Amino acid sequence: MVENPFMAVVVATVLGVTALALVLFGTGHLTLPPVEKIPRLWHRPDRHRDGIEPPPDMPVKEEKPTEAQPQVARLVIDPPRDGQEREPRLPARVVTGSAWHGSFFHGWCGTTGGARPAVLLNVRAATLRGATHAGMGTEGQDAIGAAWDETHSALYVAVADGLGSLPASGRVAAEAITAALHLCTTRPDSLSFAAGATRMFQAIGAGLVRSLHEGESGACTLVVAEVVPRFDGAEVTVVGVGDSEAWALFDSRWTVLHHERGGSENATRDMPTHAADPRVQSFMLSPGSVLLLGTDGFTGALDVSVSPLARALARLWRQRPGWLDFVNHVGFVDEYWSDDRSAVAVWIGEGAVDG
Repeated sequence: MVENPFMAVVVATVLGVTALALVLFGTGHLTLPPVEKIPRLWHRPDRHRDGIEPPPDMPVKEEKPTEAQPQVARLVIDPPRDGQEREPRLPARVVTGSAWHGSFFHGWCGTTGGARPAVLLNVRAATLRGATHAGMGTEGQDAIGAAWDETHSALYVAVADGLGSLPASGRVAAEAITAALHLCTTRPDSLSFAAGATRMFQAIGAGLVRSLHEGESGACTLVVAEVVPRFDGAEVTVVGVGDSEAWALFDSRWTVLHHERGGSENATRDMPTHAADPRVQSFMLSPGSVLLLGTDGFTGALDVSVSPLARALARLWRQRPGWLDFVNHVGFVDEYWSDDRSAVAVWIGEGAVDG
């Protein structure tokens, strides 16, 4: 006997449902599939990690990557008065690499005086040691650099990717960047960057050969760009050897400025071997454009049509990101791209305020 009225209602309900189920089973209106037909719930692990996969007859739904904008939360102790963090001036010259750690730099540059002021430029740059090098306990081999030259009122940016098959390539990449920026900022006024590009690369190549000790081997790709700000945008000249690349982003569309794709995946022209034959191209970029130089560990993931990275960056870089967000973007998560990653980006027409 159930003395509690509430419990009496519960018991009656359960008995009623049970009786209804028995009636439905008896009439054939309610059936359960055989046990072997009930789908199993499978977790699909990374096949490259442990080799376990679902049964071949079990379809697996491919998850589409989310496109939520990654943002790094800053620790703010005392907010800026106008609500925006001030951007520092770009150092006169900076060269860094990814040997044993990631590195980055940022800052604005440009001419602020004159009767017809030019647009300002804002630089974001990062080089990250790749997962392959980190896993093997070896040095990263990328290098990046930038220099603002007051004499020529021009910004010079460069990226170099050391050839992994040659042990001294990381040092060679850093030396190539250092030499390139030095030659860019000390060239005669009568010699334009484009006209002197081949001679500059030949000088860099000769210096790299001299820097290698007996029995030592090293080589790198190299892309250098001159960015001359104007009132209506910037004149850009790109010089390169090898599979590091240069791209432009404007109005959410990517345009490749320098690339040497199409050959063997693991073969590329290099410095100093091909120093006598750099490719030189010039462009005019409008205000709001982004110039990007990158090694193939980063730009290899770009494509004008199907690349998830290209689509994401076209959206995220409509406005200049904060410098920590930029490092986050260069370090995008994709296990396939495990080489060193380096990127130098220049926002055309941006001022001295952080994004």
